[in-house]
Amino acid sequence: MRNRRRSTIGAVVAVVVVVVALAIISTRSASTSQAASRDAGKATEVTPADSSGATTTSSVASVSTATPEPSGPYTTPLMPMSVSVSKTSGLHSGDVMSVTATPSNGSQAFGVEARLCRGDASIEFDGQMLPTRAGLCIPKPFSDGTDSFIEVLNKPPYGPIAVTFRVGTGSQTFGLQDGTQSTITCDATHPCQLVLKMQYPNGFGFQGVPLAFG
Repeated sequence: MRNRRRSTIGAVVAVVVVVVALAIISTRSASTSQAASRDAGKATEVTPADSSGATTTSSVASVSTATPEPSGPYTTPLMPMSVSVSKTSGLHSGDVMSVTATPSNGSQAFGVEARLCRGDASIEFDGQMLPTRAGLCIPKPFSDGTDSFIEVLNKPPYGPIAVTFRVGTGSQTFGLQDGTQSTITCDATHPCQLVLKMQYPNGFGFQGVPLAFG
């Protein structure tokens, strides 16, 4: 009789142990699933580990690339004109430059405008040649016997155009249309340029000729 009671008690204890063990296993599984869920939620904030085993957080930074402003004498690409100049260095005030603009590829030369401008300017548009608008070219001659602007209009058959320009040296400060001022200096320490605007069929183009003074 006692043996039967002991067997019954033992069976009950065994069942209790199994139930407790299952409860513990179930609790651990739930904890593991919750932890895995939390880790999965963080996966969008952390990048995979690199080859060294270190985990790095992702960061995105905006990068701005500054485009440098063009400077110095400019020539319009594919312009159907070629230019020859007599002298561009060792110039003195009053020296005469001879410039010849010759049409090429069967084109024609309708006219040439020439202005004395700042040496570091890159003149690509018509408005940039206007002294009081852009402040890049002198509005008047530096001195008597020199030029600031010359215009030569061609005649049929619209072949080569010869331009004679008397360069000057000095410094000018003048007002612009927006109320600011511009200063242009041409001398031995401040190179300038002769900017040519050449007109041909269906358009016009620009060429800057660097000038160095002695």
